[in-house]
Amino acid sequence: MTRSRTALPAALMTCLVLALASCSSGDTGDSKPAQDATDRPLTKQFTQGEITQAIPEGRDAPAEYQLGNLDKGLPGTADDCSHAEGAEPAGWTRGGDTDYHYQGSTRSRMMDLNICQFDTAAHARSAFSSWTHREGLTKHELNAKVGEETTFLINEKSGSAYAYARSGTVNIEVTIQDAGGDVTDAHDMLAATLKRLQQVQSGKRPTATAAEMAAKAEQQ
Repeated sequence: MTRSRTALPAALMTCLVLALASCSSGDTGDSKPAQDATDRPLTKQFTQGEITQAIPEGRDAPAEYQLGNLDKGLPGTADDCSHAEGAEPAGWTRGGDTDYHYQGSTRSRMMDLNICQFDTAAHARSAFSSWTHREGLTKHELNAKVGEETTFLINEKSGSAYAYARSGTVNIEVTIQDAGGDVTDAHDMLAATLKRLQQVQSGKRPTATAAEMAAKAEQQ
């Protein structure tokens, strides 16, 4: 009898612990997993070093691309974030940019990466809108989205691809020359860069790669 009297409270205690664990994990009863901390919009004001840290290494880029600038990052400039020489978009704080060579070429399929940070999401949205409305480029629809806003553009004449994403206070641009109208590498680099910034924001080492993002896009 003693065993049966102590077993009931133990069982109740187990149920209580499980219930509390379910609540703390964000389980709402609809079987949807809690949001990963590294999937949250970018709101941190990154230092220059953190932006450089997040820039993908050559091994993290799409296949056949290698860093053109071996020190991985140059401080971005304000006019890089507006596509208007000498213009500084409102709220711009800092940025980073680098380039990648395809199979060693400095001309064919060269990739450029540009990261732009703003003081508020509103300023980032305004800059993103003006950044992505460019004459002579055609919008390309792609199901795999990146961040809160995503735009893919193609230069029909040259085949160059342009990919843009905004997450919180950060805008990201990836350009690939002579891409033959194919935006997939640009998308994968865009997604990898965003994920790496999210990892840094969460206090983690940036480990995301373009290959991982390509695999995720295939599942969407």
